[in-house]
Amino acid sequence: MNAPLPTSATPPTDPNQPGDESVRVEKLDSGLTLLTRHMPHAPVVAFQFWVHTGGFDELDGERGLAHLHEHMIFKGTPTRQVGQIAADIEAAGGQINAWTSTDQTCYHIVMPQNAWREGLDVLADAVSHPLFDADELSREIEVVVEEIQRADDSPSRVGYRRLFERVFADHPYALPVLGTKESVRGMTSERMRAFYDKHYIAPNITLVATGAVDHEEIKAAASELCADLGTQPAQDKPDATHTYPPAAAHVEQTAFSESRLLLAFPCPALGHEDVAALDVLAIALGQGESSRLYQAVKRDTQLVNDIGAWCYTPQRGGMFTASLMTSRDRLGRAWTAMLDELAKVRAEGIAEDELVKARNIIIAGATYKLETAQGMAHSLGYYQVACADPLWEQRYHAAVQAVDRHKIVEVAQRWLDIAHAQVVMLVGKEEADADANAGAEVDNAASIDAVATLLDHTHTVPTADALMAELRDRLGTAREAPFVHRGTEVGGIVEIALSTGDVLLAMPDKSVPIIGLRVAALDGVRSETLQTNGRTHMLGELLTKGTPTRTSQAIAEQTDRLAADVWGFSGRNTLGAGAASLSRDGDVILDLLTECLFESDVPDSELALQKQVQLEDIRHQTDNPARQCFRQLRGRLFAGHPYGWDVLGSEATVRGLQRDDLVGHLRGRIAPGNLVWSAAGDFDVERLAARIEARSPREASPLPAPEPRELAPIDGPVLVRESIDKAQAHVAIGFRGVTFEDPDRHALQMLSTILSGQGGRLFLELRDRLSLAYTVTSQTSEGIEPGAFAFYIGTSPDKVPTALSALAAEIDKVVQEEVGADELDRARRYVAGALAIGRQRSGTRASALCFNKLYGLGREAYHGHLQALEAVTAADILRAAQRVLRMEERVEVVLTPEG
Repeated sequence: MNAPLPTSATPPTDPNQPGDESVRVEKLDSGLTLLTRHMPHAPVVAFQFWVHTGGFDELDGERGLAHLHEHMIFKGTPTRQVGQIAADIEAAGGQINAWTSTDQTCYHIVMPQNAWREGLDVLADAVSHPLFDADELSREIEVVVEEIQRADDSPSRVGYRRLFERVFADHPYALPVLGTKESVRGMTSERMRAFYDKHYIAPNITLVATGAVDHEEIKAAASELCADLGTQPAQDKPDATHTYPPAAAHVEQTAFSESRLLLAFPCPALGHEDVAALDVLAIALGQGESSRLYQAVKRDTQLVNDIGAWCYTPQRGGMFTASLMTSRDRLGRAWTAMLDELAKVRAEGIAEDELVKARNIIIAGATYKLETAQGMAHSLGYYQVACADPLWEQRYHAAVQAVDRHKIVEVAQRWLDIAHAQVVMLVGKEEADADANAGAEVDNAASIDAVATLLDHTHTVPTADALMAELRDRLGTAREAPFVHRGTEVGGIVEIALSTGDVLLAMPDKSVPIIGLRVAALDGVRSETLQTNGRTHMLGELLTKGTPTRTSQAIAEQTDRLAADVWGFSGRNTLGAGAASLSRDGDVILDLLTECLFESDVPDSELALQKQVQLEDIRHQTDNPARQCFRQLRGRLFAGHPYGWDVLGSEATVRGLQRDDLVGHLRGRIAPGNLVWSAAGDFDVERLAARIEARSPREASPLPAPEPRELAPIDGPVLVRESIDKAQAHVAIGFRGVTFEDPDRHALQMLSTILSGQGGRLFLELRDRLSLAYTVTSQTSEGIEPGAFAFYIGTSPDKVPTALSALAAEIDKVVQEEVGADELDRARRYVAGALAIGRQRSGTRASALCFNKLYGLGREAYHGHLQALEAVTAADILRAAQRVLRMEERVEVVLTPEG
């Protein structure tokens, strides 16, 4: 029996109210559009330069130029050297990045509020005065080629690329925004400059500023700092006509282990009156665990590993898409089941409760955006550029509220049109025929028998003709709370010792009506044995999958209806749960969270489903070679210790996990006396504490915390060389690190900051100067037992020797000499800015409070962490580096393509 599902009496509040005086739009004399929104609660300022140009605007001979500009804009100006743009931003405590889409290119920063002018100065200089130096361009071209190769190794990127090519066959959206290796390698400084002069002009740019901003101050600064942008009228756009192609299917054998199937129907662009109803339909059909596709095709029949639906509606065309991921033997049945659900919504629409849920999810998104200045900047900037109205979302939300069940049927029958449906099926390989069939392509006209022969007779896979035939066939035309003392407050953090033996850390903030909750116990992989490896991950996934009074579906229905979330999590040291909701629904969500924590009963059906999911994840790990590289690294660094085991477990251990053992472990770990609770956002502290106490079991037998485990020393360098069926090589070098309580952890964090980031040593040397990679980084992680310090680079196979040599040289530098004062100052500012930016979200604040307390660092560590980082000296870093980065005790993993 399921508990009743409450409905939201009124939809979540739309923050973009008509006449909102905090949003101002002004066209400057140069033609530049300035858009600001004052957010008084924000401790930061976000700036975004929106260039109204993307892949759509490229002509023959320019493919990939818009994206290449995104890279080259940061490669120096007349007054700033290569690397200095990012370094100056990070030195002021900010973050900088950029992205390119089909229709826009956006350059963005987030700065501490007292450094906004410095940040705008740097970003405006980069956008206004790029050099396009030929030598730098040649190096960056190789970086972009690495990015393209990385995309070729991604199953999802390959699938969507094939889909876009078919849905937008005669439209610029069909072309890859990254370009191709051949087109990118053909670019010159002259072509770069010509494209820049044509598109990077003031009338073609919108500058957005949000956070602790004053419009007039920003206007004065922008007028001065952007004065050198061209002022000629913007160029005419290419023809945007999108002729919908006839229905077709593409079937392709791949080297990926998992199979993918994508179905898309061309649909209208953003401004069309049907978009709101299509979005509601997509959410009801395939977003969230209570959605039609998830329940029918994943949960009930277990035919897929993942499934979903969404409506993609940029400025100049769109598509309604459903996709699934599964093993090859289930492809045909999964396809049939997905079509069954599509046929139902075309014929019958959706139920009233599904409609309410979808509306709430869409409208609540506007409130969640208020948490960060950069999120608000993105929303306002996108709608200004795409719709010429930063508050266009108001009209959209009104349209969402007006959608009824009749409208859903109308748009489903109009746009889910089989006459133009496009199907892409990427068939994964089986382990038995991985070598024989890798890379082979299936002829779209091949018969089922021919396809089965190609796939080693293992399974029957639908041909393109069979897919289309079935497509046409299916679619056709509560207790009293005890009194709680408030507890003590330090630095805005309230700590309450609960009567259950647990502790609550609370950080109330009324500025945004959102609450983030976390609760955790010491557990994780660290508590497992070789026979129970994978247990913690499984329990984290099963926490919200059923209680005596609610099924998994009922839990998903309730959270989706309230546009909230409740989830379990696990790691190497912890097991716990989190929740996020609008503050008005906080009591309901806390009740659901405590029910899942203390009453989760691991139903047999859910356990079987999770086992299948976990086994599929284990089988398909090779589709993520970077993760595979780090799995190998951890396995050698922590040989014989649980930190070296895969959090997913192995096929044997997952199959051996039994329900009674899982429930027993869960009851002992997630038990009063073991728990740390935390909350941040809009709530009453005493009410929250009382409610937690009232809903916690009074009779419990908590298991003791996991015992410490010894780590065997690393005897000499450990070198691992393996082959992979990918385009890129992946290299990792790792060292045994430190614990949460080790005083050197702050020095190692600062060292990693100096090495990483766009202004860091690794980026400047291995990416900018040597063009070895698109991705190169370092990372440090602590543990209850010692963690790890690691270096990673993804590169071309022929560059592996150079990459290893370059990494070794950088490691040698940091153990031989102190870092420079400028580098250390940049790192101090960067970590301060990163903390301020990250802690805008209530969930991030709640996580920090929970884990600090759980790991014995206390609430003082919330503010004290930054103080400790800023107190690190160059001598501290040198000492920590010499202690940890010992090349004779390194683990070195190199995964290279076969052949």
